[in-house]
Amino acid sequence: MKKLTIMSVAAMALLFVGCGEKPKATEANATEMNVTTEVVAPEANATTEANATEAAAPEAAAAPAADGAALYTACGACHGVDGKTAALGKSAVIAGQSAADLETKMHGYKAGTIDVTGNGALMKGQMANLDDAQMKALADYISKL
Repeated sequence: MKKLTIMSVAAMALLFVGCGEKPKATEANATEMNVTTEVVAPEANATTEANATEAAAPEAAAAPAADGAALYTACGACHGVDGKTAALGKSAVIAGQSAADLETKMHGYKAGTIDVTGNGALMKGQMANLDDAQMKALADYISKL
């Protein structure tokens, strides 16, 4: 019993070390994300304004995609680096599950509607800071483990 308690405490400590941390934007990333607009003099015609808008659109659309592997680092503390560990000795192995099922479960944990093994509150905390695109990327990554 002591061994299980110690392992549980150690696992929880590992979870909270990386819980909810988002990668910090570097100055280069912040610069890439900024869209500069040109001030158009009142005498400029509407065509010039339309061209400026069209030129800025590709920059805004070039936002970096979520990286499933990077997002998974927080998950590995309980699920194992290969996704083949039953988290806290309770959960099913997540490696190889379909991306659609994993994404559905992640949304359920985030909403607080899933608690299969008693870890619902813990998983809700893990999913709290992930947006839909990040959950999709993470589910896709885990499905390929």
